[in-house]
Amino acid sequence: MRRFSVLFLLFGMLGASRMCLAQWATARGERGFLDRPPVYTNNEPDFPLTGLGGTMPDPGQIIPDVDLSGVSADHFNANGRNVQPGLDVEIQWIRVGAMRGFNGAWAAGLSVPFYRNLVKGTIGGQRATSIAEGFGGIALGGKKILWEDKCQASRVAFAGGIELPTGKDDAIFNQSNFVTNSYFPGLRRVPLGWQPSTGTFNGLAALSYTRSRGRVSYEGLLAGKIFGTGAQDVKMGNVLIASAQGTYGISRDLAGSLGLTLRSQADDSYPNAPLVSQPALAGTTSHSTILYVDAGIRYVVMRKVTVGLGIRTPINNPSAGMVPTTQFSIIFYPSM
Repeated sequence: MRRFSVLFLLFGMLGASRMCLAQWATARGERGFLDRPPVYTNNEPDFPLTGLGGTMPDPGQIIPDVDLSGVSADHFNANGRNVQPGLDVEIQWIRVGAMRGFNGAWAAGLSVPFYRNLVKGTIGGQRATSIAEGFGGIALGGKKILWEDKCQASRVAFAGGIELPTGKDDAIFNQSNFVTNSYFPGLRRVPLGWQPSTGTFNGLAALSYTRSRGRVSYEGLLAGKIFGTGAQDVKMGNVLIASAQGTYGISRDLAGSLGLTLRSQADDSYPNAPLVSQPALAGTTSHSTILYVDAGIRYVVMRKVTVGLGIRTPINNPSAGMVPTTQFSIIFYPSM
């Protein structure tokens, strides 16, 4: 009986090993999305989340990507009520990035955004319009696999980076009135949150857990962004993001994704602009917590380029700040 138990244990260990080997026996490129499809994580307007997840390039491999997206809002809340019925803000961007793998289970990369932000209508009943266009802060970062199982099916990765004070942060309103002069007294500057860049050094960090098996992959991500202090001691509120995303390989060249993203941000600080706290500007420099549902598809075109289409919809009414409408995004990169 004892010998039978030992043999059973040995065969069980051998079987588990064979299952692990069989799972990855076919080259990933041949099976496409049917073998460990990548997890699709949306970039935030001010946060290059796509590159901070657990997906890692092989040593020497460079994974580029291009992301086109935008977010708009015609509601700005205070205490859960729209306090800027005449204001419409649209933040549009194209973000180009690349990540290179190195030996030792780590990677490094950069992300370069370009924005075209539109402010239309009125703030507090006063005319306030602007086009803030230009480069944003260039992000440099790296990530490292902290733990990975022997089948490379599960991993924990940490990512960190710094956003440089590059780009445009001094766009102005077209009008001069008591509202447009309130954010940066006497300068007519658009609030920092609607500028292409904050003009500050900002810190990025993320911790992710990724699990892949067959045609299913999923990832949990916890990320944060800490803003530096800019002109006139203005500081954006720090951001905390929690995300859970999953991808399912429908066929070799087609995959679908679904997930949730929770974003929480502190209020912005304008210590040298006391008029920012007046009721006329309510909702324009404050933030709260918002939960999104994310859905998307990825398709490989002629086995050359992967194109991803995403849709993001808020599912709660935030108590303060911008209330985004449904957001659409496109991401594409060469197929590996």
